[in-house]
Amino acid sequence: MIKAVLFDFDETLQDRTAAFEKYMDMFLDEFCPNLSCEEREKRKDYMRITGNGGYVDRVKWYQGIIDAWHWTEAPSAETLARHYDYHFGDCNVIFEHTPTLLKELKKRGYIVGIITNGPSYLQNHKLDESGLRKYCDITVVSGDVGVHKPDPALFRYTADKLNLPTSECTYVGDHPINDIKGALDAGMHAIRMNWGWFKDRDLRKDVPVITDIIDVLKYV
Repeated sequence: MIKAVLFDFDETLQDRTAAFEKYMDMFLDEFCPNLSCEEREKRKDYMRITGNGGYVDRVKWYQGIIDAWHWTEAPSAETLARHYDYHFGDCNVIFEHTPTLLKELKKRGYIVGIITNGPSYLQNHKLDESGLRKYCDITVVSGDVGVHKPDPALFRYTADKLNLPTSECTYVGDHPINDIKGALDAGMHAIRMNWGWFKDRDLRKDVPVITDIIDVLKYV
């Protein structure tokens, strides 16, 4: 019997792809305000392609941007990486049906929570700005724990905090390894949100697949 439904954050509860579009506009407005429309779009394309859906070493990524753009007056890569960590959370784009889903799960008596990878400030700021904490019984940020998905220990840590066996938890996420394999290896059930950078990659026949977060209700 499932008692807890737990979620990844980016590309699961929020449209991280759309949030990144907002962040790029913020970033270019602040650091490169005088670009032509054509050059601005070229730089956004470069950031999209090289950004790898957020799965990058951000200092190295920004250094690559500085080099590729021949950006002689750029702040340091470390400064730009801090800008991302401190301001990306201002650009949340929560999926339309996310609050409805979380409220309905609570109404049905489920424990609801979030397990998300990332640095403490970055992910906690996203959660604070998202408005979703009020629906959650637990929120776990890997940067606060020192263990990161797909390590099953992070999933077990969360279940232990809830005084539940992992077999009574379902985890919903978009990443085939960090989310799905990690949860299954920990003994949880899993639901795949087929969205974002990993859309259609490594789908499993033994894991339900959804493209609208509200469809979690079909599987719990």
